[in-house]
Amino acid sequence: MGEIPIQFTELFQIAQLGVSPSAITFSTVTMESDKFICIRDVQQKSIIIIDVANRSLTTNKVNAESAIMNPISKVLALRAGTTLQIFNLEMRAKMKEVDMGEAVLFWKWISASSLAIVTATAVYHWSMEGAATPKKMFDRLDKLEGATIINYRVNTSQQWLTLIGLTRDEQNATRGIIQLYSVEKEVTQAIEGHAAAFCDFKLSHSYTATVICIASNSAREGGKLFIMEVPSGNKKPGDPAFVKRMVPIKFPAPGDFPVAMQVSDKHGVIYMITKTGFLYLFDVETAALIYQNRISAETIFITATHEASNGVIGINKTGQVLNIAVDESTIVGFIRDHMNDTELAIKIAARANLSGADELYVQQFNTFLQQGNIEGAIKLAAESPNGVLRTQQTIQRLQRAPAQPNQKPPMSLYFQYIIDKGTLNQYESIELCRIVLQKPQGGADYIKKLISENKMEASESLGDLIAQSGQSNELAMTIYLKSKSHQKIVDNLLAVGDTDRVLAYCQKVGYEPNYIDLFRKLLHANQIDSAVNFAIKLNEKDDSALDANMVVDAFVQMNMIKQATEFLLEILKNDKASEGPLQTRLLEINLLYSPVQVADSILDQKMFNHFDKQKIAAMCEKVGLHQRALENYVDINDRKRVIVHTQYMNAEWLVNFFADLTMEESITLLKQLMSSNQRTNLNIVIQIATKYSELLEPANLIAIFEEHRSYEGLFYYLGSIVDYTQDPEVVFKYIQSGVKTGQLGEVERVTRESSIYPPEKTKEFLKESKLQDQMPLINVCDQFGFIHEMVDYLYKSQQLRFIDIFIKTRNPLKTPEVVGALLDVDASEDYIRNLVQSVGAMCPVEPLVDEVEKRNRLKLIQPWLEARRNESSQEPALHNALAKIYIDTGNNAEDFLRNNDFYDSRVVGKYCEKRDPHMSFIAYERGQCDLELVEVTNKNGMFRQQARYLVQRQDMELWKHVLAQTNNYRRNLIDQVVQTALPESTNSEEVSTTVKAFMHSDLPQELIELLEKIVIHGSNKEFRKNRHLQNLLILTAIKADQTRVMDYINRLDNYDGKDIAGMAVTKGLFEEAFSIYQKFKLNADAIRVLVDNIESISRASEFAEAVQEPEVYSFLGRAQLAASLVNEAVNSFLKAEDPSNYQEVITAAQQTEQYSQLIKFLRMARGKTHDPTIDTELVYSFAKLAQQKNSADALADLEDFISGPNTAQIPIVGERCYEEGLYEAARILFSSISNYQRLASALVKLGRNREAVNAATKANSVKTWKEVMSACVDAGEFRYAQSCGLNIIIHVDELEDLIFYYESRGYFEELIELLEKGLGLERAHTGIFTELGVLYAKYKPDRLMEHITRYYRRSNIPKLLNACEMGHLWAEMRFLYCHHDEYDNAIKLMIEHSPEAWDHSIFIDTITKDSLINNELYYRSIQFYLDEQPKHVIDLLSHLTKKLDHERVAKEVKNKDASNLPLIKKYLQNVQENDLTQVNQVLNQLFIDEEDYEALRSSIDQYVHFDQAALAKQLENHELLEFRRIAAYLYKLNKQWETSIELSKKDALYQDAMTTAAQSKKQSVAEDLLQFFVEGDLKDCFAACLYNCYNLIRPDVAMELSWRHKIQDMSMPYLIQVVREYTSKVDALHKAHTDAQEQARADEEAKKKALEGVDNYGMNDANMYSYMPSYVPTQTIVAPMGGQGGAYMPYGSTIPQMPNMGYHQEQGGGAFF
Repeated sequence: MGEIPIQFTELFQIAQLGVSPSAITFSTVTMESDKFICIRDVQQKSIIIIDVANRSLTTNKVNAESAIMNPISKVLALRAGTTLQIFNLEMRAKMKEVDMGEAVLFWKWISASSLAIVTATAVYHWSMEGAATPKKMFDRLDKLEGATIINYRVNTSQQWLTLIGLTRDEQNATRGIIQLYSVEKEVTQAIEGHAAAFCDFKLSHSYTATVICIASNSAREGGKLFIMEVPSGNKKPGDPAFVKRMVPIKFPAPGDFPVAMQVSDKHGVIYMITKTGFLYLFDVETAALIYQNRISAETIFITATHEASNGVIGINKTGQVLNIAVDESTIVGFIRDHMNDTELAIKIAARANLSGADELYVQQFNTFLQQGNIEGAIKLAAESPNGVLRTQQTIQRLQRAPAQPNQKPPMSLYFQYIIDKGTLNQYESIELCRIVLQKPQGGADYIKKLISENKMEASESLGDLIAQSGQSNELAMTIYLKSKSHQKIVDNLLAVGDTDRVLAYCQKVGYEPNYIDLFRKLLHANQIDSAVNFAIKLNEKDDSALDANMVVDAFVQMNMIKQATEFLLEILKNDKASEGPLQTRLLEINLLYSPVQVADSILDQKMFNHFDKQKIAAMCEKVGLHQRALENYVDINDRKRVIVHTQYMNAEWLVNFFADLTMEESITLLKQLMSSNQRTNLNIVIQIATKYSELLEPANLIAIFEEHRSYEGLFYYLGSIVDYTQDPEVVFKYIQSGVKTGQLGEVERVTRESSIYPPEKTKEFLKESKLQDQMPLINVCDQFGFIHEMVDYLYKSQQLRFIDIFIKTRNPLKTPEVVGALLDVDASEDYIRNLVQSVGAMCPVEPLVDEVEKRNRLKLIQPWLEARRNESSQEPALHNALAKIYIDTGNNAEDFLRNNDFYDSRVVGKYCEKRDPHMSFIAYERGQCDLELVEVTNKNGMFRQQARYLVQRQDMELWKHVLAQTNNYRRNLIDQVVQTALPESTNSEEVSTTVKAFMHSDLPQELIELLEKIVIHGSNKEFRKNRHLQNLLILTAIKADQTRVMDYINRLDNYDGKDIAGMAVTKGLFEEAFSIYQKFKLNADAIRVLVDNIESISRASEFAEAVQEPEVYSFLGRAQLAASLVNEAVNSFLKAEDPSNYQEVITAAQQTEQYSQLIKFLRMARGKTHDPTIDTELVYSFAKLAQQKNSADALADLEDFISGPNTAQIPIVGERCYEEGLYEAARILFSSISNYQRLASALVKLGRNREAVNAATKANSVKTWKEVMSACVDAGEFRYAQSCGLNIIIHVDELEDLIFYYESRGYFEELIELLEKGLGLERAHTGIFTELGVLYAKYKPDRLMEHITRYYRRSNIPKLLNACEMGHLWAEMRFLYCHHDEYDNAIKLMIEHSPEAWDHSIFIDTITKDSLINNELYYRSIQFYLDEQPKHVIDLLSHLTKKLDHERVAKEVKNKDASNLPLIKKYLQNVQENDLTQVNQVLNQLFIDEEDYEALRSSIDQYVHFDQAALAKQLENHELLEFRRIAAYLYKLNKQWETSIELSKKDALYQDAMTTAAQSKKQSVAEDLLQFFVEGDLKDCFAACLYNCYNLIRPDVAMELSWRHKIQDMSMPYLIQVVREYTSKVDALHKAHTDAQEQARADEEAKKKALEGVDNYGMNDANMYSYMPSYVPTQTIVAPMGGQGGAYMPYGSTIPQMPNMGYHQEQGGGAFF
């Protein structure tokens, strides 16, 4: 949209999210911030919350009058009446509630924790904190009485409050009133205005003013904007004042006024939006109008601050959610270029730190300096956006600027200003530091102060400057820390040995130094403890930073076993699997070089589990650590060999050792222990077996003990587990071993307390053992029920005393079984009787009774039973037994049965059934044994007793049982009930229960018989008049015998008539029901039966005439209506004066088109019911009647009706008429309600297009314009169509349809003319310019370039590009691509369609853009230029030099067409400075082709990246000498000395050959060359070679060659130099040897003195092994001697050092040259 200072964006449309458009109004939509929109859907009675960020909806079913969301959190405030509630939606809980007691007219969140509440009289603030209640802030002014409150605003501190309301003046114009209130001063003022807002405006670095902005528009004074500062308590003397501003505002639309105002504190601008959708952008400080335009066709009725853009978010009436914000990339340029206000542009840029004013700042800065305005220049530079002027150049210029009279130097003023306002940047900080440090004292303190106050930017250069000054190392470290100069900090900490802080610092800041170098520095500095600590800490931090093996090697090589052990113990404490080799090495070192206690201690602590156990075990066995060897050996044979040495092992440890063995291994080792020394090892074996019994399985362990015949061991082992085992065999073995070892007391205990042993096997074993004490056997028999066998065994073995002991002392409860067993063995009755009597009450009754009763000896215990009864025993078994005895003996049995309360009725009754049924009935009746009683009475014909029992029992379940069809005796029972039991009863409950029983059993005939007996023929008057019984009799007759119903209806009169009639209807007895309704005067129900059931409309009409009741007529009318008797139904409704069924009447009348009759009914209904539907249908009936009769009278009636008071839904009727073709009626209706949209549609249908255009103008609706335009186009009335079209094309979404409509009908010229006129519209948008361009491309391509040149900024370029592509308009496409920043496509287009699209200057300008995405285009462009525009290729390459991969350029040009390489030679030479392989090789080849050996040699010398071997191979046979020489030179560079020398020799380049030999530093090469010179009689060359290769030629070789060829004179200078050199070396060697001996003696003496009284480590006994366990004895530890390959020497001994036998050999020729 061109260069405008704002960004205007539609975020979304609320309706598209599924919200009904009718719910989008000022009263139903609230928006407190840019996070949430809250909508109250009145129809659905719900609250819709829209999350603006993710466009999601949340619907809550809440019926409230108002709802507002908290501006930052999901907290919802609801208002219903005078009650306010606040809910936390995330917690689903109510936070607070208050009843205001008066109506709330407006409310708003003024912060995240406070609500403002406006009532008719006052304004309140309600805090969410604690239990706070609404606090009254101020009373409303009288001027605001009756005003509509539209907003409430507060400033940041909530000390200034504004209430904004709208009223109507005398001319009915909207008037705005603002009440301004000061909380601090408690004063208020009324101000005329429509919109207001507060802002915080920064006037200086230390003071921010509170500013109020007020906008208004009145007929008297016009529009104006008023901006002023309101008093603030924090303003100090000397703070700047805000200049009050008041400027006029021109409103384009009459009657327009501001409705919303927001202020951006960041940009210092005011967003003002008017009712008609215009946006005004003002500057706060100057009140200058920056921009204005219409942004919405509909009113934006609510706004809020948009935090992300520092702009405004608003909602208009159509539901568009809009965002308006300052375009930071264009606003400065817009103010500068369009407003020509440089000062404002600079202010805006500085205020918001925006780009775009850099040049202005530079120009202004230069101007100030030229004018001598140093203060202005300093302020401008300090406040420049993005620090554009805060550079090194500015500092230099200020340093050169002369000082003003009586003022400080400019640099001092500059630094002071920035320090007061903010922070010095890097350049400024360094420059100030240089100046301050020149002072003799106090400079560092001043810098420290500035650093602590963040007034200086820390940097490494600043820290270096401080450190170099030597004034404060602490300050330097502080600066390094702030500037993150990590290496500097690490070096300083390392210098003082503070390794902990080094690691802590590196970890804290994430810096990774070279830790290996740091470790080596510590070792070389002899900081051993620091090195150990450093290595440990570093390993804890990152175990990959240092190789642990390297650390250990370093320690061991320096005989530091202690340090190596300390290091390894620390780093291996986590016991990782990957650390196995290091664990092995740790143990190995200490087993070899330390006392065995050290390794034993390490192994004892179980610190490591991943070392080489086999290796360590073998070493432990060798040094006598058998316990450690055993725990680490894996092979069972090794363990068997070691385990026999138990005397060297800890017994407890050995027992625990078996925990980790398999069962097979454990068994094997236990057998080994038992076999080797059973006496010594038995106790250990027992402990092991006991502890691991479950793991090793008792069976295996028992087998081991039995195999070695150790019953004592077996007893003690099993004794430890017998109380816990569940294995019967284990317990049996324990009993068996106890018997064999004589432990009979333990055997008795186990048999008594345990049950986990095989009873049969144990019993037989004990019987076979023939023990003197039979208590173990008794215990077994007692537990497992071998009582009979025990009694039999003891009785036959004459051990009766054990029987007495058993039942008297051990288990009296088993007396019944003992008695039964004694009876079975025919023991004496007297013995048995005495035995039972001796037990007395301890013997259980029921088992004893069962034992004797099943042997028919019940009388045997009668004395014992009677004795128990006399003791007041209530046990049922006791009394059952006595009852049986008395019944059998006839001893007053009936009296016992009736009076005894303790016997079991069911048991005794069953016992008596065959003996005496009467006794059985008595027992069953006494115990209410219902089923047993019924059965015995049925069997014995006792139905009378049964009937009486049932009536008295009143048990429905029992009745159900006896009245079931399966009961063969049911009839006999019913007869007795009807004849005897029920007539005898006087209890109503018994009667009721009996009747219910008959009903539930579905015995209607019997029930009727029963009820007639009671109700009709009964003697009990109470039962005869009983309403329930009469109801039941009639209902039963209805169900079972309908012939009796009418008789009962007439004979009875105390029944529920309405209910009975209803039941009769359900059973089809309609006449009976009608008779009941008549009898009880229920006329409405009676006519319902006639209509619904008897279905006789005629009888119903007669009945209605007879009773003359409105209710009856109403029901009759409904029935007639259902029978399609519309006229009769309407008459009935009129008689009833009942309009309640108006919906049905309307439907029926409309279906039969009886509109005259319907109008009568509706006129009656209007007087009775106030429903808009009635008036609506009446209007529709007038319209339909006019259509039926084709009469204007009906339309006149219609107009008369709608002109008077009515509640008709005119829009709905109008739509119905329109849809049914009643266009004239629709026109009347739409005209009456000013619905110009639908009026226009009706006029279009009537063919009145001119009037339709006028109606569309008033409607101003896109849909209407489209409809009218279509009609005008179809009618060929293009003038009217154009008027409509101009109102359509301003809407982007409708433009495409309009174009299609015109194009599809071939009206291209008219369409283009329409769009051309649309360009001048105020609301012309991108789509108009774009679509016009597309039309030009299609139909008038010659006009397209002119169009896009003028309007490309306002066009949719992608769409124009598509149109141009379809029309092959390449030049236009290039233009569009370039101006749409699609530079890639522009380049491609110019390459592919160069004849029309290519232009060199445009191509260069485009391809050098930084935003070019596809780098491949650079190389494609080069090839294009080489192919088509070779003369411009160097220019292209020069512009692309910084963007190209030069190697790729050289390679591609060479591969595609090497003949093009000369064209880019200049470019290649320019980029050769980068020393790239491909560039060097291509250029070298060009030099070869051009025979330019000097350029080639220069290239080779300066640039080394090329294939030197290949080039040398290519040149060694070149026809030119210089190129062959270059080949030799290349061979020399590649150290192919022999080849280089051979080439030089071939071309007689002997000096080159000698130089090559000397540089080779190879003796054989030099001597071979020397031999060549001798053989070629080149004496001078021989002498020169001796000079050049002095260090490489052996003296004997030189002397031999010179002697053999008689040229000693040529070698003499060489020999003289050799002698001189060797003499000097011998003298130096002698002196060094002497000095070394003296130094060694001095060192030895010093060391002896240092070691006096100190142990091997140079430490006392207390701290020698501080890193080892405390129990390890301090002994001399033997360690390997460094470098001696396996020899050993004690710690503390001096390792002899070999003297340095090397010597320094000087380089270069002899001194004689």
